[in-house]
Amino acid sequence: MIVLDTNVIIDLGRGRSGVKKKLENIKEAEFAISAITIQEIYVGLGYILEKHGKELYEKNKEKSQNLLEDYTILKITRPILELSGLKKGKLRAKGVTVEIQDLIIGSTAEILGAEKIITRNPKHFEVFKVRIESYELE
Repeated sequence: MIVLDTNVIIDLGRGRSGVKKKLENIKEAEFAISAITIQEIYVGLGYILEKHGKELYEKNKEKSQNLLEDYTILKITRPILELSGLKKGKLRAKGVTVEIQDLIIGSTAEILGAEKIITRNPKHFEVFKVRIESYELE
């Protein structure tokens, strides 16, 4: 199983070729997303609704829902929350800030034994015992 960071889903939705090439080069893998990715996508949709109106919101909502249907959605469990909380506390003690959503995604991948995480922000996941692969926007 390969866990996709939220920015992968966003970049796919925007038709960015760098991420498409990255995923096309991976054969016979199960791609999955954390349930928190749904929340992050809807944060963006809420912003679009407020700033740009219902028509653009509806268009983007449909596109997002279609994209999300392509992936296994991984539940957020107590062990995932415990690990993400520990990581957040350790990073905070060092003066390092990482969004809790990324810590939940990384904890999900580590606890479930994912093969790797694909992201455009590899630094956000360096604290996890999971291989990280990134891609460039094109």
